[in-house]
Amino acid sequence: MKAAHLAQRRVGQAPEQRVGRRLAEQVRERGTSPRVLVLTLRDWAVHVEWETVIAQALRLRGADVSFITCGGGLEICDRVNTHEGPPVPCATCSRYVHDSVAAHGFSFDTIHDAWAVADDGGDWPELDVLSLGELQEVVDPETGLALGRLVRVPVSWFLMGARLDLDPLGPLTYRRFLRSARRVARALTHLLQDAKPDVVLLLNGLFFFEAIAWELCDRLGIGVVTYERGFIKETLLFRRGAPACLGDVSHLWPAWRSVPLTADEQQRLDGYLLDRRFGRQTIDRYWKDPSFAAPARSRDRRLVSLFTNLTWDSAVIGQEVAFPSIQDWLAAAVEAFAARPQHDLVVRIHPAEVKLPGKQTREPLGAYLHERFGRLPANVRVIEADDPQSSYPLMEGSDLGLVFTSTTGLELALHGTPVIVAGRTHYRDKGFTIDVSSPEEFEAALDRALADPASVAPDAEMARRYAFLFFFRAPVASPGVVEHVPGLARITFTDADRLRPGRDADLDRVTALILDGRDQMEETSTTQ
Repeated sequence: MKAAHLAQRRVGQAPEQRVGRRLAEQVRERGTSPRVLVLTLRDWAVHVEWETVIAQALRLRGADVSFITCGGGLEICDRVNTHEGPPVPCATCSRYVHDSVAAHGFSFDTIHDAWAVADDGGDWPELDVLSLGELQEVVDPETGLALGRLVRVPVSWFLMGARLDLDPLGPLTYRRFLRSARRVARALTHLLQDAKPDVVLLLNGLFFFEAIAWELCDRLGIGVVTYERGFIKETLLFRRGAPACLGDVSHLWPAWRSVPLTADEQQRLDGYLLDRRFGRQTIDRYWKDPSFAAPARSRDRRLVSLFTNLTWDSAVIGQEVAFPSIQDWLAAAVEAFAARPQHDLVVRIHPAEVKLPGKQTREPLGAYLHERFGRLPANVRVIEADDPQSSYPLMEGSDLGLVFTSTTGLELALHGTPVIVAGRTHYRDKGFTIDVSSPEEFEAALDRALADPASVAPDAEMARRYAFLFFFRAPVASPGVVEHVPGLARITFTDADRLRPGRDADLDRVTALILDGRDQMEETSTTQ
């Protein structure tokens, strides 16, 4: 199926492109206000179609919608990672994006055409003598953008690792991204000033192109809406003025914090949590046949579980609070249990380190532990990333959980297990976790919880209200597009009337956020 789709893409006749043309023929409206600019930059099919279908819905609500695409030609970008490139597949990437946007009847400008005029085309030789630390502080003298800071997340994502000072590819890759970033910054400066949009729609918010565009929009006083996939398959999370990729729903929490769940909502949440246990309703299913063996434990010893993240995830980089890095936190936890031999620690390494095809980490935390400590303390055990042991029996059998930013921390609280949170995650400071801000606070919280876990037990009802908000209320259903096969997209709305106001509540909510800056979910609880 993928081969057939790819062949059809080469001539602009992929199934979703043909449906896009049918929708375009039905949408005769050409709005004038507000002016919405959509950045569609990579040939990630489902994102391209989400963005174009939403654009059609915006047109039907009177908006003037246009697009910016990449157009190719950059030295490097985050379309691929270090396992796949460079070079970047500019020809096929640009072809699919341009054909898809045009199929929906939208005009577009390209970053390539703009930087060919706006950039001097030089190789920026000044970068060659800078150290990694200096590269991270680089500022473009023309735009004044702190490009070194803005490319930090995409460089780590590209290299599949965050400790760039230890990576021989770190400085080389940073220079490549900076050269591309300068061209993108100068091109987008020209394009944004020319388009004068009222609002810009961006994927994620922290990716390469998007981080630069957001910074420029902020300087120009242009509103920004970001979006990212939700945890439940075929759902999306949108945020105005914040990176959706971090999953922060704090703006909604005050309205829903005191609203009890109905019986139907309780049942819906329980059903989803059961599905998560078996890898259902999720994009990434790591094991076809996981083991659900209960962890071995002694009656007179506390069992503490620690759950890691991918080090290069945008949910980790820049989200440090109690420790400078996730590695420092992990080492501190092991050292803490070396000093407390009467209790046991189990470290569960995230399966995504090895189970995401083409995205295997180059910075495995299991290897880091063994390199850092040699022989681990007798009371510390590691469940490696390739071990099919399910994390759920471990969560349920633990007296205490330790997390950096992993959503496992929310699940621990839902199981009634106290959890100490060391990073800045979406559920921090919501009233049901132990949030620490320094190594000293971490040690003190650990001792308090080990002495009497019941005294720091989470507020289970509060955790459930938050979980329902995070998994169900905050996201919206995918607007007429599904990823039926990984990497492919199918448009399920073949009649443009499905995109008109009043026909789809989730689409109405998304378009209201983009056009009016208003999230209807902030108001809904007052009528419950």
